[in-house]
Amino acid sequence: MHTVNYLRGRRVWYIREYSVWGTADEAALSYIGVESVDSTGRIMFGLSAIGGSVQNVNFSELIDFKGNAIPSNINSPRVIIRPRSPFHIHIVGEESNAGFRIARDPSAPGPLTADIFIMELG
Repeated sequence: MHTVNYLRGRRVWYIREYSVWGTADEAALSYIGVESVDSTGRIMFGLSAIGGSVQNVNFSELIDFKGNAIPSNINSPRVIIRPRSPFHIHIVGEESNAGFRIARDPSAPGPLTADIFIMELG
């Protein structure tokens, strides 16, 4: 009986044909700058991402294929992506309890669709 309760305690959601428009950053450049103002020198360091804009997805904005709203917080979520085209779609970084970041292949001609499977691991 404990095994059945364990299996039933995990939740899963399936979202059909989600539109993915975000693209991954093509490059991240480190830079250094030197500035001198009124005889005071300053050295500045930074990191800038060039190209792309990753798409942030919040669970609270999603609706599964049955029309049910997905909870705004999911404990230890795992997201599996199934692209509906030959172009690649991937999760950027780690999923959080509130959502995840997704990006498509920048060489794709435009936004892509994908099926998203979300599992709560506990």
